[in-house]
Amino acid sequence: MLIDSINLNHLRIFESVYRNKSMTLAARELHLTQSGISQHVKTLEEMLEIKLFDRIKQRLVPTHSAHQLYDECREALNRLEQTLSDLKGSDGRLVGQVTIGVPVEFGNTIVAPLLAKLGRENPGLRFRLRYEFVTAVSDWIQSGEVDFAFVDSFKLDDRITTEQVYEEVLELCMAPDLVKAAGTHKDSRKFFESLDYVDYQSEEVVLRKWFHHHLGSSQLRLNVRAIAMDVQGLARLISNGLGAGVLPAYTIEKFQKEGLKLHRFKGSGSPLKNPIQLAYLKGRSQSPAATAAQKWLVKEIRADEA
Repeated sequence: MLIDSINLNHLRIFESVYRNKSMTLAARELHLTQSGISQHVKTLEEMLEIKLFDRIKQRLVPTHSAHQLYDECREALNRLEQTLSDLKGSDGRLVGQVTIGVPVEFGNTIVAPLLAKLGRENPGLRFRLRYEFVTAVSDWIQSGEVDFAFVDSFKLDDRITTEQVYEEVLELCMAPDLVKAAGTHKDSRKFFESLDYVDYQSEEVVLRKWFHHHLGSSQLRLNVRAIAMDVQGLARLISNGLGAGVLPAYTIEKFQKEGLKLHRFKGSGSPLKNPIQLAYLKGRSQSPAATAAQKWLVKEIRADEA
């Protein structure tokens, strides 16, 4: 490639000469000799096999090629300077992109509002939220596609470090009219096997986890009518009467504030808790922005739970 034979200094010096319309002023600005400036420009012209400046009556007149090169050169150098400054973080500002893996509902309900607050306080920050099940998030952490992630209870690769930051309560709920139609409510195996259900995955992992916790058995015969990977989608299926399903307590409370009624099964009385963990690759070099965002989010999430 042609750029392989060009020294970045040639382009930096050309930019200064063009902008100042003078080799003398460019030499003063860059703390170089005028002869050195002249030699750099001459070398650049020889490499590109074009003329960049005409010397007319002791004045430098940029050629059409110089105009074209300057427009691109100025923009590229400015971007490079900004990127280098962001990476160094020399001015104390938090700048750059932070990429975070999150479960959909926890990400939307808990993480997203906090990121909006952090972003308002730090205009130089940009965020990218990646939503997926924990199995995919685990791969993203190890490949460096996310800076860190929030995951629920799931066995991760031993190379990934985790620490619990939140505990969400999972509740089985159903549209009230369906509960009424099912007859007298009893926390019995027979009663629950008579109901229809919706779940996040075909293996009914979450439903069976709830039954194991509250009934002591996960081997119930469940008639699962629909699978929806998204909590909001599952909540709509439940509220519109397709079947019972498990939702985080904060999602149920949000729906109830909007006037939507849901019957919440009490079960054994002891709530089923799902730990949310911060997950990251220990030893990986993080940007100042990612490090600061991670610490701030953990502090705010724990404070919110308390």
